Amino acid sequence: MNHQYDIIIVGAGPAGSMAAAAAAAAGRNVCLIERKPQAGTPARCGEGIGYRGLTLTLEPRPEWIKSTVVRARMISPAGVKVDIGNVDKSWILDRERMDSDLVKDAVKSGADFFPSTPIVSAEKLSNGLYRCTAANADKKSAAREFTAPILILADGVESRLARCFGWDTALRLNDIETCAFARVRSDGIEPDCCTFYTGSAAAPGGYLWIFPRGAGVANVGLGVIGSKCTPGLPQKLLMDFINRNFPKSKVTDLHCGGVPVGRWVRPLVKGGVMLIGDAARQVNAINGAGIAYSLYAGRLAGAAAAKSFRGDGGVDYRVLLEYQKEWAGNFGKQQDRSFALKEFILSASDSFLNKIAETLSKEDPEKINYRRVFMRTFASRPSLFLKAFKLFR
Repeated sequence: MNHQYDIIIVGAGPAGSMAAAAAAAAGRNVCLIERKPQAGTPARCGEGIGYRGLTLTLEPRPEWIKSTVVRARMISPAGVKVDIGNVDKSWILDRERMDSDLVKDAVKSGADFFPSTPIVSAEKLSNGLYRCTAANADKKSAAREFTAPILILADGVESRLARCFGWDTALRLNDIETCAFARVRSDGIEPDCCTFYTGSAAAPGGYLWIFPRGAGVANVGLGVIGSKCTPGLPQKLLMDFINRNFPKSKVTDLHCGGVPVGRWVRPLVKGGVMLIGDAARQVNAINGAGIAYSLYAGRLAGAAAAKSFRGDGGVDYRVLLEYQKEWAGNFGKQQDRSFALKEFILSASDSFLNKIAETLSKEDPEKINYRRVFMRTFASRPSLFLKAFKLFR
């Protein structure tokens, strides 16, 4: 029951599948391991992504796109509405379909896929290989083991495997949000507008969102910053909001999960082990969006892993560091800027948010975009103003 590979990838989300496809396409013997029977379920995100974020790594497929967003609305704690009419092209995705297709792409590229295979331990052997051991579903058969000279961990924000190799995976309470998600069907859903609610009543330290999926359905969710969260609070706030704003609606797929909103993990590489996606905390720290980051990081890591193999079959682990270097110089910079902005927003009072909204609500919606909202918010802080400006380059 020992499976030997060049590269083991644990976690079949966007990051893991992209890494598997990139490495397998380069000729490496790759396995992609997923603890759940099917990748992408449940979709623990709002499923939103911008045009540039997706097309940087992938060509969008029509079957992935549930709706196209052309405008947005922000609602302050006092209920002041700011309509944003100048929105870059964005989509709400079908994550279950996309994640499933990305796994299929990895398999077509030559990767072996192992669903329903939870990895319970990982270690480095005396011969330099890395071994992952999977739990036995029936507790009768022999344990399955996977060995390889390179191990890529994409097993999510709750990753335990990184600890096996010396990473401190603990998060500050201000660097994680507890989120509640639901799918809502209602006649009151606006088909092409994303709506964001801010303030301590809506989502303490975070925000609440409505992302339309088409046909009167939307992803509705919120995130509460860890330092302000109590057991059951996110789900209660979410259901109270839905009952208040979408009476008689049909609510399905209610679930909760953690979303990192801190800095990306440093280092991303230790020896032959690499971290990608949520396991590496590669998420925009302001809004928790991580799909584009994961796709980009997965492709970088998979390509670097494949490139590290020498002609004699050995591995030059120094090549793996190219992944961290490229990440740090691109999305890594964006994430660092978003983290600085998030720290300021956490200290902002409801009255401050109301004041910004009052000012923006008087402007022409067609001239307002996300950049202008951020510029106005951080105008009193020159250093943050510059970070906000660069965030949208």
